[in-house]
Amino acid sequence: MKIKLISIIIIFTLLLTACSDDEGKGKSNTRGDHVWKEQTDTLDKAKAVEGIIKDAAKEQREVIEENI
Repeated sequence: MKIKLISIIIIFTLLLTACSDDEGKGKSNTRGDHVWKEQTDTLDKAKAVEGIIKDAAKEQREVIEENI
């Protein structure tokens, strides 16, 4: 009977520690770092460049239309 009780307590403790949420709260997550940080940063830079290119194209179209 005593062995069953100790076994149940050990299993219960293992289940509780296996399901804990401490692992997801690492230092890297608090700074916004994640696995795909480099890729998301690259996408953000590409979106910024896309805006610059669109603005330049718009200005160029306006200049061409003025000259017509």
